[in-house]
Amino acid sequence: MKGIQWVGGGLGIVVLVVFLLLPPLEPLTELGMKTVGVFLFTVLWWVFVDTGFSSFVCIALFALVGIMGPREVFAASLGSWLVIFLIGCFGLTEAIRLSGFSRRFAFWFLTRPFAKGHPWLLLMLFFLAVTIMGAFMSTTVTTILFMSLAVPMLEAMGYKKGERFPAMIVMGIAWAAASSFVMTPIGHGSNLMCMDWVRRDLGYIISFPGWLAVGVPLGLLTYFLLMGTFRFIVRPDVSRFSAMAGDYIRREAETIEPMKLKEKIALGVFFGVVVCWILPGMGVPGVSGYLDKMGFAIPPLIGVALLCIIRVENQPLLSFRQWMTGVEWGAIALCAAIMAIGAVIGKPETGIPQLLTGAIQPIVANAPFFVVVLVSVVWVTLQTNIMSNLVSATLVYTVMMPAVIAAGVGNPVALGFSIFAACHYAFCLPSATTVTAIVIGSGWVPVSFMARYGFILIVPIVLIFAFVCYPFASFVYSP
Repeated sequence: MKGIQWVGGGLGIVVLVVFLLLPPLEPLTELGMKTVGVFLFTVLWWVFVDTGFSSFVCIALFALVGIMGPREVFAASLGSWLVIFLIGCFGLTEAIRLSGFSRRFAFWFLTRPFAKGHPWLLLMLFFLAVTIMGAFMSTTVTTILFMSLAVPMLEAMGYKKGERFPAMIVMGIAWAAASSFVMTPIGHGSNLMCMDWVRRDLGYIISFPGWLAVGVPLGLLTYFLLMGTFRFIVRPDVSRFSAMAGDYIRREAETIEPMKLKEKIALGVFFGVVVCWILPGMGVPGVSGYLDKMGFAIPPLIGVALLCIIRVENQPLLSFRQWMTGVEWGAIALCAAIMAIGAVIGKPETGIPQLLTGAIQPIVANAPFFVVVLVSVVWVTLQTNIMSNLVSATLVYTVMMPAVIAAGVGNPVALGFSIFAACHYAFCLPSATTVTAIVIGSGWVPVSFMARYGFILIVPIVLIFAFVCYPFASFVYSP
């Protein structure tokens, strides 16, 4: 480990030991002291060491220090429906990728006749393809896929690493993929976690269509914000791209073969699962109720099982090894740990809800509620540009929501949605999210380049999620 990792990891251990040894500090109970200690230890290790294995350490610590028994902690974490849902979704998206549909989808956008000779229109279509694909697939997979299309094109046109235009293209892939995260719950663990916690804390069900009603317009709004940033703030020279892009795209598109049976079946299974997610919110007699009982996790499991069973040319559409290879296990571990934390940190017997409510409720009750929304959005947006989006959303939600619920002010469903939605807009640093780390690591995007334009975007992002997202979500998710 690097020096900063040793320091951060050591600090986490010290904090854990202190909270285990100190007598309870009112209103925290002994259980609450242990829980806060493990939580702070885990956050420090997530920030300074690693989010993957640190999450498993967190799960083990819950049992080791006596917060939960082994069976209870495993049921709350790795046994959570969210973990199973993500594993199934990763299998579905891996089958789509392996079938070749993802590449076909990207080139369909790039070969629209009306974009010929219009470089900025072509770029808008390219990033729109990233945005739409990222709404249904892992942002990491989406970023890698579109980088595999863009980098050879840039190299064929003679662009070099460090130049402004290719840096914008590669950075834009990561930004568009991250922006699309809010649009759907498919394969996006934090969105499902938001739905689960809102249902747990408020008894309000955000349906799949209900999420789309708010998430899709917000995703498209931020997409246009990105396009405006590229066109009027980054302002690269597009003359070389304008002269050469059409020929390159046409040649590559000609290599794409007609859609085969394997691709059609994989796509059909995927959309069949999506229909099973949408129908519970549509009120179809006899069907919606049954599918609602099945929840979100069962349809993708059945879908991936079908992909493993169905054979074309004596080969399964998706082998079990391919399925497991397509799973982002770091994301699985992170979600599992957060589900375990969420199962304990809100229990009254810990004293944590009383502590948070006592500290925040006077502010929430006395300040105009738009100030509460603004503080929540600013906090999560700044934090997510430094560390994991899921960690950021968990921390802000855990601190702000109990006080808002106890004060009975505003629309807590809309606030919870806004916190989790804003946590995806990490544009500044490689430490912020996997996709920014990937594009920085590629060498095409200097850290200073991404940081400069990423910080410029923080202000409009905050304004969008405080003054557009929250009011809109309040209208859609009215009690």
